Amino acid sequence: MNINIKKLTLINFKGIKELAVEFNNVTTISGENGTGKSTIFDAFTWLLFGKDSHDSKDFNIKTLDQAGKAIPMLEHAVEGILHIDGTEITLKRIYQEKWQRRRGAEESELTGHETLCYWNGVPQQACEFKTKVDALVNEGLFKLLTSALYFNSMKWQDRRLVLILLAGEISNADVLAKMNKQQVADITAILNSGKPLADFLKELAMRKKKLSDDLKTIPSRIDEVTKAIPEPVDFEVVKSDICNKQADLAEIENTINDQVAAYKSQGDAIQAVQNEIFELKKQQQTMEFEAKTEAQRIYNERAFLIAGLKQKHAECLLRSKSNQDSLPKLLQKKTETESAMVELRLQWSKVNEKEYLFKEEDNFCPTCKQPLDPSAMADSEINPKLIFELWKSNRLSDITNEGQKLSTVLAQTNKNIEVTNNEISALVIEGDELTAQLKAAMSTELQFVIAQDTEPVQDHITRLELQILESPKLDIESLKQHKSNVLSEINRLQTIMGAEEVIKRGKARINYLLGEEKTISQQISDLEKQEFAMDAYTRCRMDTVESRINGKFNIVRFRMFNTLINGGIEEVCDCMVQGVPYPDVNSAGKIQAGIDIINTLSKHYCISAPIWIDNRESTNTIPNTTSQVINLIVSKDKTLIIK
Repeated sequence: MNINIKKLTLINFKGIKELAVEFNNVTTISGENGTGKSTIFDAFTWLLFGKDSHDSKDFNIKTLDQAGKAIPMLEHAVEGILHIDGTEITLKRIYQEKWQRRRGAEESELTGHETLCYWNGVPQQACEFKTKVDALVNEGLFKLLTSALYFNSMKWQDRRLVLILLAGEISNADVLAKMNKQQVADITAILNSGKPLADFLKELAMRKKKLSDDLKTIPSRIDEVTKAIPEPVDFEVVKSDICNKQADLAEIENTINDQVAAYKSQGDAIQAVQNEIFELKKQQQTMEFEAKTEAQRIYNERAFLIAGLKQKHAECLLRSKSNQDSLPKLLQKKTETESAMVELRLQWSKVNEKEYLFKEEDNFCPTCKQPLDPSAMADSEINPKLIFELWKSNRLSDITNEGQKLSTVLAQTNKNIEVTNNEISALVIEGDELTAQLKAAMSTELQFVIAQDTEPVQDHITRLELQILESPKLDIESLKQHKSNVLSEINRLQTIMGAEEVIKRGKARINYLLGEEKTISQQISDLEKQEFAMDAYTRCRMDTVESRINGKFNIVRFRMFNTLINGGIEEVCDCMVQGVPYPDVNSAGKIQAGIDIINTLSKHYCISAPIWIDNRESTNTIPNTTSQVINLIVSKDKTLIIK
């Protein structure tokens, strides 16, 4: 694919009000610093990817006034005409402000920004525009192909990845063909294990570290076992001493057994006496228990009698107090009843003494005030005299009935008073009797049952116990002490003999650890052999990769690996220009190296794109290239000169 720029038009872009640039196969743009050379490059990358030439999205596109503020309401646009394999494509990107006047406001206000994209004059969504650009060429690859300095500005890891892809696939067979035949078998087994070489190397390092750690502990473990081994002694002498002591022990035990057998003959007689003493003490305890049981029975009966008398006396006092408390109430009730009866008698006399007194108004009807008919006077409901006599009769009858009721109450009250007085008198007598009984019960001395005479039994027991005390005793304490001393000495000697087994086990353990040390050392050696094989394979593969990569360039060479002081290797990606590291090369060398890299990448990917060479004045010549070249040269011209 061949990509060329035919024309680029800038409108209000980074201070350039309007500029149209037509490009040839080689185009030179010159001018003083600040005249807009890099701005044209920024416009080209912004048109395609929305970024400046330094890969930044956040850069100022707007035109600024003298105060450094953005001039409002300007449309910022870049339009480019590209030839891609002979086909002309027109791209355009516009960045503009969005203004809106709110209701009631006099002026519009800035509410945001928007980006408009066009492909051959057809409006495109930003994502659609990006998809079409990506379909032409990948953004990262395009920057590699258009900027002479871009490749070496990348991180070394990214540069290395680009070169590895450039080198292509390297088969194991290609690498093994260059290796030592003795190492081919080892590395072939590793490659055929199915594990990636990096994972196998990590596993190998882990196993080697574990074996190394185990190997480091063996000397300390041997030292620990050595310290635990006791000092050696003459174990034959110790064995002889143990045999002698065991003979002494047997002699002592025989002496003890003889004395015990002699003592056993009289032990049977002593046992018979002890049995008799046991029976006598049992009889004595039975007699004492029976006496104590009878005494307890008498004591319990007396205590029960006293408790019953106390309870009856308390109940008697309680009933007496109750009667004494109720007596005043009965006497008061009697007095009140008698007073009421006297009052009723007076009322009865007053009512009985009353006579009917005739009044003139009695001849008139109390309701209509009309004179009464003499024949109606015989009616008891109308005749006042008859009404009076009926009232008097009823009233006297009521008083008499009430008096009879009071007489009944008085009689019952007198009876209750009499009963209460009688009960009080009876309770006083009962209380006195209970008090006398209680005093008599409490003053009665307890008559305990005297146990049967146990003195003869006790005397018999004493005589038998004295008989046991006077019998000969078995005295073997000195023999037991001697036996204990001999046993202690035998144990001490056997402990010493135990050291013999400890020494044997310790020596066996040391021999085992020495063997383990040898085994681990051999295992580490085997792993190191595999490491050497992998290291040789890696170095050979690195040499193959480095050789293949460097064979694709004319000017630059790349160092893909670095050998460390400890003999190890590390991945790098150092660009060299005629043996000089890229950072130390002058500007002309860097530009020439960059174009050499672009030529190789263009050839590999079959894509050529416009190469923008900034500071082109720093080099007289550049390598031949099939790509379109755009030179940006610093000159003394006040305005841009485009040729």
